[in-house]
Amino acid sequence: MAPATGTALVLLVAFVLPGFVTVLLQERTFKSADDPTPYDRLLRAVYYSVWCYLVLAAAALVLGLDREWAQSLLDRHDSNPAGLVWLAALLVLVPAGAVWLSTMIWQESGANNRVLSKLPLFNERHQRPTAWDFWFRKGAQTYVRVIFPDGKSIWGYYGEQSFASYKKDGLDLYLEQVFREKTVSEDESDNEVGGPWFGKRHPLGRGAWVKVDEAVSVEFYAFDDGEPSATPTAATASVRTTGHQGRAASAHKPGSEGASPSSSTTPAEEE
Repeated sequence: MAPATGTALVLLVAFVLPGFVTVLLQERTFKSADDPTPYDRLLRAVYYSVWCYLVLAAAALVLGLDREWAQSLLDRHDSNPAGLVWLAALLVLVPAGAVWLSTMIWQESGANNRVLSKLPLFNERHQRPTAWDFWFRKGAQTYVRVIFPDGKSIWGYYGEQSFASYKKDGLDLYLEQVFREKTVSEDESDNEVGGPWFGKRHPLGRGAWVKVDEAVSVEFYAFDDGEPSATPTAATASVRTTGHQGRAASAHKPGSEGASPSSSTTPAEEE
């Protein structure tokens, strides 16, 4: 139900605003943006607002601030409303910043996962809404094959200059390098599987945008020497054909030759 009076509206905004600022800071820094409903976003803002006001209450207890101090503060700024506005802004921003910093340290230090992993019902992978987000939020760099219903494929390299959108924004994928397709025989592959493979990279190519919504699968390939090859070899390559189950090797830098491939590991093996 909407607030019936202006005073109720002001109180509602004053209570929700610190939490909203906290959520905004999280999404602009360390927390991956998701797509919550307006109701979920409101609940999240209220949750963090409670923490913000707990921070203010703790500060007031430590400093010995009481109601009389607050009233005297209002009286001192009665003739200077601008100063009162600045103080109100600080009362919102300072606790919101403190809660944001605490949650960032809690998340980035790994303490969050360590604590939650002790809970029997916790599954870290379910923190990601889709398999697409689960894979690409790792920030791994790897060779990619996108397969379409007509059997055609796009062969490319996903590296530091590549980009993958969140699933909620559509399956957009930018690959910084694209390779021609070639066919290898079984004798050329240690996996004893002949067929299409990465061909030569076009010397003037600057990558490609891929609309993956229409693809039937995405395959990931790993190479051990840390450098993307102009023509990846088929020998000793191991492919995961289940979509988003591969893992890239260590960071690659474009421009070198002669990469040797190695087998990928699944996320379960990685963890």
